[in-house]
Amino acid sequence: MQRVHQLEPGDVQRLIDAALAEAHLDEAQVSLAVVDGGGHLLGFHRRPGASTASAEAAIAKARMAALTGQDTAAMESAINGERPALLQLATVLGQPAAAMGGGLSLRFADGLVGGIGVSGMTPQRDAAIAAAGAAALPIWPHLEAVSFSCGDAEACAAFFCCQLGFRRLDAIDPGPDYAALVGLPGAQLKLVRLALGQEHLELLEVRELAPGQRPGRPFPSDARSNDLWFQHICIVVRDLNQASAGVREGIASGTIAPISSAPQRLPDWNTAAAGIEAFKFHTPEGHSLELLAFPTGKGDARWHEKSEPGVFLGIDHSAIGISDSNRSCRFYDELLGLRLGGDGVNHGPEQDGLDGLAGTQVRITGHRCPSGAGIECLDYRSPSGGRPMPSDLKAQDRAHGQIRLLVGDHAEQLEELAAQVESYGGQVLSPGVITLPAAAASQLGFRAGLQIADPDGHRLQLVVR
Repeated sequence: MQRVHQLEPGDVQRLIDAALAEAHLDEAQVSLAVVDGGGHLLGFHRRPGASTASAEAAIAKARMAALTGQDTAAMESAINGERPALLQLATVLGQPAAAMGGGLSLRFADGLVGGIGVSGMTPQRDAAIAAAGAAALPIWPHLEAVSFSCGDAEACAAFFCCQLGFRRLDAIDPGPDYAALVGLPGAQLKLVRLALGQEHLELLEVRELAPGQRPGRPFPSDARSNDLWFQHICIVVRDLNQASAGVREGIASGTIAPISSAPQRLPDWNTAAAGIEAFKFHTPEGHSLELLAFPTGKGDARWHEKSEPGVFLGIDHSAIGISDSNRSCRFYDELLGLRLGGDGVNHGPEQDGLDGLAGTQVRITGHRCPSGAGIECLDYRSPSGGRPMPSDLKAQDRAHGQIRLLVGDHAEQLEELAAQVESYGGQVLSPGVITLPAAAASQLGFRAGLQIADPDGHRLQLVVR
């Protein structure tokens, strides 16, 4: 079953305000409407001078876009071209103007959530005003990259590229300001950057520590899935048996350590996850990974697109071990602006086999960004004994994972978040907001950053462009 997202009152007002700002540029006499995914009216505004007919037409355009998932300008072109029968859709809505430009579908997290309609000017001008409104649908927070600390970033990159379909982008020296941001001032770092589908993975290697900084530590040999330093990336695959073949060969030869006893199919009683196939294992350096295949009707729509090439499709989320689901929901949703995308408890022999544990009961809460990858929190109720994140964890340690979130477009937003982090159970780790010089900002893709830890110690890098 796919995740369901809805427009909230704040979203609706933001869309209308942005469209009104565009209409104000030429005092366009238009009406504006926003509807939900079912075509039900959520918000409306009629500018001075706009006709009664424009009000009805704006609502009809918004409904047409929401119910068809297409922009009404495309419908108009099709009607005037090879598909005149589509005009019947407009008459069903009681308004022929529904098939004229000015209606745009609204999407969030790769799903259709509604439509915006504008009427009163030319179809082209109506469409431009609607586009200004649609552009206000938030694009952040956005998960820009997941980072793993490595002893040998090149060897790790070779593993991801050869075994898991990643492509290498580049290798860079991120510079002294980035080293200070991640808590290693004066250290010499190397970032090897990889991509899979639309998502990015960064492999961080400390080439030289600054005086007084201790060497990095490997993962504990007895690390388990319910330890709170646990973090993995979930790699979506088209066919689990095919995708895991090389990994299973590595496990048989002893070069790869398994987490799961074997690939697992989650049971039918688990409505939210029924039919999902998954397999967990460690990289040669000990990082945790999951291969996952979604059955039809589950996961984001992009995982089922036939045009997507290859067996390895992209990263759906990064999963982290946490100790209190409610606290983590407040931190990720209320503070950072992600949205709850699922909440349930998994248990049974299949979950035991997947996690390499016994008597597993794990509450899983998914937290989604408007598009792309999300964050999944794993709260193990059983078995007990999961160990906390080391209080002295540093970026040179293998257990140091990091999630980079784009949270806005100006540094003041980072200052605002920094002032609230502790009240949500987190911690600011960097010496305040760090602004990068132009060359480093261009290379890294952001101009200012703030390093924090969530309530369980997982590292997050909040950035603005």
